[in-house]
Amino acid sequence: MTKKQSQITRIKVGVSSCLLGNSVRYDGEHSYDACINESMSDLFELVVFCPEVAIGLGIPRPPINLVSVNGVLRVRGVVDTSHDVTDELIDYAKQITGQLNELNGYIFKSRSPSCGTANVNVYDGDTKQVVNTSAGLFAKIIMQNFSQLPIADEIMLQDKKLRMEFINNVKNYAQIKNKKLTS
Repeated sequence: MTKKQSQITRIKVGVSSCLLGNSVRYDGEHSYDACINESMSDLFELVVFCPEVAIGLGIPRPPINLVSVNGVLRVRGVVDTSHDVTDELIDYAKQITGQLNELNGYIFKSRSPSCGTANVNVYDGDTKQVVNTSAGLFAKIIMQNFSQLPIADEIMLQDKKLRMEFINNVKNYAQIKNKKLTS
């Protein structure tokens, strides 16, 4: 890399830590994704996030689920349903807003109760039956507060056409953001 290339700021994209091979999942494992690690890391500066670890949940840790309690989405322990981390995830999302403002895209872990972008099972708080699907709580907050931010998950990125669309959307988003900052 030349000196001039090293001085160029790379486009920043947030990514769920487990997708990069970091052993941060509830079971102490990772969800290494070759597509993200091999193609996205060449294109973008990947900024790592794991909201569950950030709020103090250990590794390994008891699993959590999205739960509907009187129609309100909560994040609770699967075994110990009194273990509720909803407020902590909300607070964490608020705390890192400054970091998120620097991003030009985000790659989330699919089906995660904190990071899934859609189709995460929501369980009834009493019957423990699946009653709906939703985005994970952290991802939902990010998508609501940064509605124009290009979003993907590792499953979507397996499709070459969708991956190229995400890459182009990230680059366009960064270009538009830079124009706003310089004008």
